[in-house]
Amino acid sequence: MATSGRSRTVVGLLTSLVLAAPVLAGCSAAGAAPVSPSGGGSGTSAPSTGSAPASSPSSTEPPAAPSASPSASGAPVSTAEPCRVDLPAAWRTGLARGVLRPVDDEVLTVALGTADGTFVVSDVPGVHRRLERRQGRTTEVVQDLGLDHPEWQVLGATWDGRHLAYRVDRSFSNFEDFGLYVWDSGSGKAPVEVAHGEEDDDGELMQTPFVDPVLADGWLYWTQTRDADPGHTVLSGYRLADGRTERLSRGYGRAPVRFGGTLVWADSDGPGETSSLRMLDLRTHERVPVPAALADARGPSYLAADEGTLVWVGGRKGREVDVWRAGWPRPRLLVGTLASPQLPRVAGDVVVLAADDAMYAADLRSWSSARLTPAYGGVWADGGPVVTVGYAPESKAGASVQTVLDTAAAGPLGRSGC
Repeated sequence: MATSGRSRTVVGLLTSLVLAAPVLAGCSAAGAAPVSPSGGGSGTSAPSTGSAPASSPSSTEPPAAPSASPSASGAPVSTAEPCRVDLPAAWRTGLARGVLRPVDDEVLTVALGTADGTFVVSDVPGVHRRLERRQGRTTEVVQDLGLDHPEWQVLGATWDGRHLAYRVDRSFSNFEDFGLYVWDSGSGKAPVEVAHGEEDDDGELMQTPFVDPVLADGWLYWTQTRDADPGHTVLSGYRLADGRTERLSRGYGRAPVRFGGTLVWADSDGPGETSSLRMLDLRTHERVPVPAALADARGPSYLAADEGTLVWVGGRKGREVDVWRAGWPRPRLLVGTLASPQLPRVAGDVVVLAADDAMYAADLRSWSSARLTPAYGGVWADGGPVVTVGYAPESKAGASVQTVLDTAAAGPLGRSGC
């Protein structure tokens, strides 16, 4: 069983660092890149790009939010047992075709892929280093990071169609040194720093959970250690319209997620105690009861959600990935065979996550999972069907191949071989 706390895992750090690893100019196609995005699986062949249809992101509209009805919440609850499959050809093709292509002397780092474009950190040595939004041939500068801070990384990005929230880790070695920002794409103004790492009474930055922001209904939510109180974490909300900040809960929890009309997080009654789910109404900021179907979810160590799907890692020895949608009579086991599953993210009907050996995708449409990367790497999603995948460099000084994939266009993983 997992307990509440503020620890950071090795896999979690590797995932963040690989997603922040650069794509060097010249890696213009999957075949020429240091690591071809073959997706792993049980086979070792390179991706087939001949007959499978392309599946790079093409939608210009974000997917509609699912309703609470299980029959209308995307994939219905399945009676099939979860199984492992090889990555289908359509997925391999989509990953190969979605590789991000730097220009000229640019070093490119993908922050977030969405149906509305891609957010990247563009680094042209001696010229600029900045966070940009790219839509086709259009580029918009979000934040100038400056040339004096090569260690700054943009992580945890989330997009609601107008606002981008993200954190900037300002040190490779001290993950408590961060800034939390929100950018209003319609304002023409620079991003606002909403929060940053805070010090204890001795002037030392306090250890804090990963600050993964949530945008919901005109508010930005996050959890961090603050108020010179290293023994607790604080769930806070920032109103985008006027900058009003509210402290909503103090306890021992980690990052919240948005699920339907609620904010959900894992917390406990004391340090080191087994955690359970907590819920907050997004309209009133009042605590609400957890649905009966989730009452037995004990020790969830990582959460992920969108408006209709809630996912968590827990179960015996913390190796089970469970999923629930409103209206289902009970949660279902989605993945139960991975070593140390961590950092899940929801991408429509797909859940992507990290494990000790590689990055994985699990599909609610087929109730199956597949290996995305040959080795460790990074994977990120933001509720919509688009996922960003980073592949481990072949050498310490090498570049990471980074690609985006529309999982809706790629189709289900299927159950071939199950």
